[in-house]
Amino acid sequence: MRAPAKRELLGGAVVGVVRDLILSGDVRPGERLGLTRLSELMGMSSTPVRQALFQLSQDGWLVHEPHRGFWVAPLDRADLQDTYQVWARLEGEIAVRATRRATAEQLAAIRTLNGALTELVDHRSQTALDLNEQFHSAVHAVSGAHRLVWFADVAIRSVPLRFNEAFQTVPGWAEVNRHGHTAIVDAMESGDADRAGELMQEHFVRTGELLISQLDELRLWAGPVAGTDLRDG
Repeated sequence: MRAPAKRELLGGAVVGVVRDLILSGDVRPGERLGLTRLSELMGMSSTPVRQALFQLSQDGWLVHEPHRGFWVAPLDRADLQDTYQVWARLEGEIAVRATRRATAEQLAAIRTLNGALTELVDHRSQTALDLNEQFHSAVHAVSGAHRLVWFADVAIRSVPLRFNEAFQTVPGWAEVNRHGHTAIVDAMESGDADRAGELMQEHFVRTGELLISQLDELRLWAGPVAGTDLRDG
């Protein structure tokens, strides 16, 4: 595996900064992001910034109009609900496949990850995030459903706030992280694939409900422009 180029690393930093600006309300849906102004803000050349903005437009955060620039995409409540519905169903089916394929050793490893997560003292720590990611990655790996996992990754990129990026800001997400997996593991160990899938789907539906509720409170749906001026000129 090749090491990421410096330009890719810089672009990744820009992606994070722009997401933070959107989610903090410093830039609003419909607001233009000027390449020159953003490059100055980041203290880097325009090339990695432009690449990052194109990536954000592909992921649905921004709208790109050729020869005109980039605008913050309107956050549509119904679209986000649809995305979570599809994502939850994908994760549910992945859990079904994993239950049917998992060996006793693989299930024990998944149980161990869940145990470490539930016993953790600080559920707003990086360790909690890492364990959560490892848990779901383990289920994905066992499932053998490579195409479903790929589609789930597409859904993740379509969500305007990902669990592993900002779970501390969404009330309830830390609790979901701590308590949301045990019943799923129980169903997997008992061989009840349908139940495991149902519980996994409910788990993701719940995280979506919490996120939408938070965005309701932050009023991050399409609205008046306010906050940091990132337009050129």
